[in-house]
Amino acid sequence: MSSLRSAKNGESPIMNRRKFCSLTGTSLAGMAAGPAIADHHAGDAKPFKAMFAPHSGLLPTSPKDYLDQMKFAYDHGFRSWEENWLSRKDAKLCEKVGEFAKDKGILLGVTVITGGNGVKFWDPGEDGIKNILADMKKGVEHCKRTGQTNMTMIPGPRDPKMPYEEQIKKAADLMKRCCDIVEGHGIILAQEPLSHGVKGGPPLLRSFEDGHKLCTTVNRKSCKVLADFFHEGQIGNGPKLIENAEKIWDQVSYIQYGDSPGRKEPGTGKLDYVAVTKFLRKKGYTGPIGMEHGASKKGKEGLDALISSYRKVDA
Repeated sequence: MSSLRSAKNGESPIMNRRKFCSLTGTSLAGMAAGPAIADHHAGDAKPFKAMFAPHSGLLPTSPKDYLDQMKFAYDHGFRSWEENWLSRKDAKLCEKVGEFAKDKGILLGVTVITGGNGVKFWDPGEDGIKNILADMKKGVEHCKRTGQTNMTMIPGPRDPKMPYEEQIKKAADLMKRCCDIVEGHGIILAQEPLSHGVKGGPPLLRSFEDGHKLCTTVNRKSCKVLADFFHEGQIGNGPKLIENAEKIWDQVSYIQYGDSPGRKEPGTGKLDYVAVTKFLRKKGYTGPIGMEHGASKKGKEGLDALISSYRKVDA
């Protein structure tokens, strides 16, 4: 993502991304490739058409240094980068990440603004409200350093005994207060439905549909859905990924991949990411696609397998 900015009134996040990616695409055309790295892929790799976003530690044989890993990914054709916990890293490193991304035209994906910390958004209490709003303020400062705009948010656990619609309605009150803090800075709180539990119990948001209910109830441009297709597939909705994504598309701001079962690169499980990628292109999505998974193999073989899987998906 480019510099932190305020979203224009009435303009959708997807439209903002289209404009941004158009600009970065222009800037990339005039840039030389990144520093050569001793690897058979390096220096001449064709950029992926989609903004697939690896994270630190994902690409086998990559260097240990953080910025060198970003260079390694760039030299292998990736033009986006994601790091869940970049927001917890040293401020100076975050500034360098933002500078490197801007220099190379790399689109930065999400980082976590809050994992919920066990706070029940439908009944947060004074301390819970204080902690969550403090996370929002820290997130704003982080984005000033990096230029990121989408930030992952986990709105805590659900109560199996309370009517779900009531929980969503009550959780929306705290979410609106969060939006009040970040919205003027152009930040989007990307609500992530999860297939696993969170601190305090099962997640408030478990499916695409759950995320859509919360975001439509909040009804703010800074509260949208992070559609992680791994989690949607993991809860048994693999055959309906595209159908379910279509139903919630008006609230989606961010995408993540990971095959199921196994949570490795596409092609190692049962989810059809070729079809999903075609769907995203049809919808005009040009934002980051977080590679929210591990590698199925190690070493050169693992790097080749991972890159080949994404070349197939990108075709």
